[in-house]
Formats: sequence, structure tokens, C-alpha cells
Amino acid sequence: MAEPAALRSLTPSEAALVAEYPLPAGVPDAVVNKYQLADALGKSQTTLDAWRRAGMPVESEGTNGRSYEFRLSVCFAWMAKRDAEEAAARLQAEGAAQQLRLALVGEDSAGGARVGLTPRQQREILELEHAYMIAARDRGELMRAEDVAEGIQDLLAAIRDGLDALPDRLGRECGLDGAAIEAAQRICDDVLDGARREILGMIGHAGAAAD
Repeated sequence: MAEPAALRSLTPSEAALVAEYPLPAGVPDAVVNKYQLADALGKSQTTLDAWRRAGMPVESEGTNGRSYEFRLSVCFAWMAKRDAEEAAARLQAEGAAQQLRLALVGEDSAGGARVGLTPRQQREILELEHAYMIAARDRGELMRAEDVAEGIQDLLAAIRDGLDALPDRLGRECGLDGAAIEAAQRICDDVLDGARREILGMIGHAGAAAD
């Protein structure tokens, strides 16, 4: 039985990425095809195609009769970095929203005190706010920030996966040729980019309002 081919040395940028987000302990590095990578990462092949277009590194390009090849450690690190950046963006949005809330109710974010109010007045306002939030939550009008953030993330992920799969579905169900599928993919990518810019803009505006 032939010995597996030796893996090439990682480039400096790849080595730094893999050092920051290494494979789980005991998992060996390897060159895999798209089907194996999808199974290893628990993602669909459509998602991997979208990630490849978004910059996920490829070990060797696919050709007629030959599948794309990927370096497992590099792709895992790329995915982990992407997830970390998305999580950081969510935390930034939550922090900006919290700062905005403090500004709207007139609180000092450093000490939590309302300027110009006596301790008794502050306590009474806090008690009223607490009672109001409990009543609003019981009426279904208030949700925890963590639940809202998680729901938005799940919704955005579902939309992203749906748009990623749309060109292939159009090709199968509407008989689009390769050029039309590529055009549909560009349109879907533009929609995702526009949504991402809008979200980042909202985060920025909220942060500025809190300042």
C-alpha cells in the first residue's frame, strides 16, 4: 500500500492562521476533496462553494473530472476565524445597543447613576423599570438581548444559506446555463454584501449615538 503524499509546508500567513485556530487535538491534517471537507466541517457543499468564492483557501483548483482539493487545517482555521469575527460583530452590536439604552434613560455608564436625582428617586425609577420590564416580558413584548441576538444570527444564517443555494436551484429547476447561474450567484452575493453593509452601518450609528 502506497504511503500518503507528504503535505507541503504552509505559507507564513497560513501558518499564523492555523496557529491561532488549530485543529482539535488528535485530528491529523490532510488534503481532502469537497465532499470530505463538507462532511468534516458539517456544512453543505453549497456553503463550501460560497465560502470558496468568499476567499476560503483552495489547495488545488477543480477541473473537468477532478474535484477541488482543500487543506483541512487551513479551511478549519478559516471557518473558525469567520465564526469568531461574526461573534465579535454580534457582541459589538449588543454593546452599542446597551450604551444607547443607557444614554436614552439618562444613566451614567461608568457609575449607573442618573445625574441630578437623589438615591431614593433613582431607586424608585429602577423599581418602576424592573416592574415594567417584567410586565412587558410576560406580555411577550420583551426578549432577552441574548435571545434576540441568537434569533437574528439564526435568521441571517438561514437567509445566507438560502441565497447560497439559490443559483444551483435555479439551474436545476429553471434550466439556466452556466453563465446565467454565475450571474445569479453574483446577484445573490451583492444582496448579501448590501445586507452586511446595512448591519455594520446600524452598528456604527448605534455606537455613535451612545458616545
